[in-house]
Amino acid sequence: MTRFEYLNANLPAIKEETKMGFVPIDILRHYAIYCRFDYYLKQKNNISTSVFYTSEDFNISERSIYRIIKSMNI
Repeated sequence: MTRFEYLNANLPAIKEETKMGFVPIDILRHYAIYCRFDYYLKQKNNISTSVFYTSEDFNISERSIYRIIKSMNI
């Protein structure tokens, strides 16, 4: 089970734990970024184009998107 699958299955609990301060807020942001990347992939874009669109949407570097993708696929 990857980190994305775990977050997807336990999202309400993760949100509650984030509110309580047990889980860093970055986890939810990374989840949102990966969801957007996955959306662009399902639109039949290739990986680099999907990363570019996602980086434009969230106004962060493409390198950061690649790092988030790598961390979510662990």
